[in-house]
Amino acid sequence: MVRSLNTKEKQLQKELEEKKRIALRIEKERSRIIEAERKKSSVTALTPEQRLIGDNFLDNKGRLPWPVERGVITSHFGTHKHPILKYVTEKNDGIDITSSGRSKARSIFKGEVSVITAIQGANMTVIIKHGKYLSVYNNLVNVKVKKGDIVETKQEIGDVFPDPKDNYSCTIKFIIFDQTKFLDPEGWIAKL
Repeated sequence: MVRSLNTKEKQLQKELEEKKRIALRIEKERSRIIEAERKKSSVTALTPEQRLIGDNFLDNKGRLPWPVERGVITSHFGTHKHPILKYVTEKNDGIDITSSGRSKARSIFKGEVSVITAIQGANMTVIIKHGKYLSVYNNLVNVKVKKGDIVETKQEIGDVFPDPKDNYSCTIKFIIFDQTKFLDPEGWIAKL
């Protein structure tokens, strides 16, 4: 029995290492895209309208709608311990929100779609610019917007990928970024 448990532990450790490698690759690509968008934004001056949108975005801190209609936060912002493996820590630049059944992603505020890209292993990513702020929606399929589109608050931007390996639950990675750092989305969205 001990031998069997040791073998199982080694297998789980190997699977965890593979998942960490995939997650790291996804995170690097997502960070590269956000950094490129940040650099592009810092070179071009904000229009008066973009500045107003950015100011209004800040004015709505703590009252913005969720990027999905229903869900539970399953991974919080920042560095924290792995829920099962006590010696492993995880870093999250945003939050993960999981919904059961089909789920639509929606813009948390009016803005302009600045990036739509595929990240291998993480489906589609949509980045919306709200003045000097960016909101990032990751793990989407059937994206319904295109680069340059002006979106409104709660406008549907795509479907969250339903994972067949997890009872078709839908998990969206949601990030808020200003021109210098990642921000904790839980402080920006409304409390349910």
